Amino acid sequence: MTEKQDYFNFGNLRGKVPFEKNIVYYRRGLDEFSLNITNACPNDCRFCIRNTNRGWGVSNLYLTEDPSIEEILNAIDFATQRIRDCGERLRKVKICGYGEPLLRFNDLFPIIERIKQNHDNVQVQLTTTGWPYFKYVSSEGERLRDISKAGLTEVYLSLNTLDRAKYIGLVRPGIDDLRVTAFDEAIKFGVLAKEAGLVVTVGFIGIAGLEEDKVERFASEFGFKYKIRRLERWEHT
Repeated sequence: MTEKQDYFNFGNLRGKVPFEKNIVYYRRGLDEFSLNITNACPNDCRFCIRNTNRGWGVSNLYLTEDPSIEEILNAIDFATQRIRDCGERLRKVKICGYGEPLLRFNDLFPIIERIKQNHDNVQVQLTTTGWPYFKYVSSEGERLRDISKAGLTEVYLSLNTLDRAKYIGLVRPGIDDLRVTAFDEAIKFGVLAKEAGLVVTVGFIGIAGLEEDKVERFASEFGFKYKIRRLERWEHT
C-alpha cells in the first residue's frame, strides 16, 4: 500500500556495532522470549534504544539482514528445545523485532502457527506503534481479525503520549516525511485490535508532563490496559 519508496530508520548505532543474526532473545528468564524479525522502522523515536544500545544488554540485535521465515521458524524450534531441555514451560512470546514487526505482517501467520504448534496455552504478543498497519497492511480491521484467529493474543501499542503534537515530535512517524495522521491511526489500530478480540496494552514513556490519571482515564475509555515505562538512558554497549 506504499505510494513511494520509503526510508526506514535503523538507529544511530547501525554501522558502529557488528551485524549478527540473533532472532530469539531472552530478557526475563526462559519462560518468555522475544523475536527479532526486522530492524527496519518507519519511526524515528527520540528515545529509541537503537541510538544508544544494541539490545538491552542481553544480545546484539543488529541483523545482517532481515531473517528469512525459515530462519525464524528454525530459531523458534531451537528455543523450544532449549526451554524443554531446561525443564521450563514457555509462558509468553513477544514479536517485536528491533524495528516495526508490522512491516512483515504476512510472515506473522507462519510464525504464530509454529509457536502454537510447539507450545500449549502460550501468550503471543505483538509490540508495535500501530499506525503502520494502515500504510502497509490494510485500511480496515479484517486482517487484525485474521491474525487474532491465527493465535495472536495481545498487542502492546507504543503510544508514549496523549498529545497529538507531542506524538509527532516524540515518535516522528514517517521520519522525514512526517505522517500527521499517525497518532489517530495508532489509537484506531488499538480499537480495531480490541474489536478483533485482542488484549491491548497502551505503552507510555514516563516523560515530563505525563499524568498517570489522564492515562488511566484514556485507557479505561477504550477498554485498554496501560503501562508507563521509565525512560532508560542506555549507554553504547
